[in-house]
Amino acid sequence: MSISFNSFIKLGSNRNLSKAELSQILDSLKIEQVKYQDWKDYLLLNLGKNAQKKLVKKLEQTGSVIKFGNLVFKVGASEKKELKDNLIKFIDEIFVKYFPKRQRQLKLSLNIRTSDETQKSELSEETRKIIRTISQKNSFPVKILPTKKVAYELTPFDYNKENLPSRGVELNLFVIKSQIYFGPTRWVTNPFKDIKQDEERPVRFFTHGTSIKLSRTLVTLANIPFDGVMLDPFCGTGTILIEGLKQGLKVIGVDKDQKCVRSSKTNLHHFSEKYPSREKMKEKWRIHLSDSRKLTDAVRKKVDGVVTEPFLGPFFKHLPQIEEAQFIMRNLERLYTRVLAECKTLLKNGAKILFIMPEYNYPLKRSVYPNVKSICEKTGLTVLEESKFFNIKFPVEIGRKHNVIARKLFIFENK
Repeated sequence: MSISFNSFIKLGSNRNLSKAELSQILDSLKIEQVKYQDWKDYLLLNLGKNAQKKLVKKLEQTGSVIKFGNLVFKVGASEKKELKDNLIKFIDEIFVKYFPKRQRQLKLSLNIRTSDETQKSELSEETRKIIRTISQKNSFPVKILPTKKVAYELTPFDYNKENLPSRGVELNLFVIKSQIYFGPTRWVTNPFKDIKQDEERPVRFFTHGTSIKLSRTLVTLANIPFDGVMLDPFCGTGTILIEGLKQGLKVIGVDKDQKCVRSSKTNLHHFSEKYPSREKMKEKWRIHLSDSRKLTDAVRKKVDGVVTEPFLGPFFKHLPQIEEAQFIMRNLERLYTRVLAECKTLLKNGAKILFIMPEYNYPLKRSVYPNVKSICEKTGLTVLEESKFFNIKFPVEIGRKHNVIARKLFIFENK
């Protein structure tokens, strides 16, 4: 049976950032067009088989996408016999394909998404009955994993805690406009890896670090070629640099704070020692103690991209008075202009600068932020306005909306 969509992506809590990152990944795979549809917290896609395989591998580098899977058939919601026949055929194939001769218990999870609770109960009961019947027929033990009452599906934590990547399968049934789409999950992000990486870092500063997931997303969006050089002029504790190394890049960090430089070196030494099999990892990074307004004094080579979260101004628990905010932003604008001008000098043609800027939002829709147009005029950089796919407008807001300072991601280009 023909199907409009053959894949799905579950987006992260920041949908725009997830879409922007996915757009960059698809663009890097040389995909020219993508047929898609927004649905709840998912994107439904139509991708070729080769593109699907490449996408699964690339998703290991993502920091904002939650899940990817296939949609193998669709039927009308009222076509109960056809739905049952397809479910029987597919679940039978799971037993044969995924667990042909294993004697251990197979774990299955059901993700049924529909706004009709009665329909959800009926689909759940019918699917469970089919699973139990096939299990008995094959004399194969099956455990259907429960989900929490407040959730429709297993969280990434539960998915990996239950070891579903090697011990089971998640089955998805999406009811969309009187059609039921069905298929297995193929990839889910593993938050335990990030937790382990974060806990094992020798040095962590709350005020001087970008999150691991956001760092990974920023590096992906920079689209730096493998073995290219990435620069972080406000490297802090080195989180962005480590994510660059993990994606096969050479990295250069700069910071004027001696404590940050020592911390970055300690964290990158620790990372390098953990991966002795990687060729000369310690030779793939450099950290410089220097003022970022004088980058060219410390960095003497061209770079393929810049990724950074710069100094965002003083830490506030509450919004400052507008006059104070305007004073802070004028100073930050001067700082950012000088740093970006230095970055442009070091940047190869066509390369990008991923740069986060602050914004103070006041009542009556009044905001205070750096004048990006003025920065571009003074530096000769241009700002990316829209992603190739999914119509995401830049800048993209990142972080929690209730934070005192909003953070917005700008992508500058050296054309």
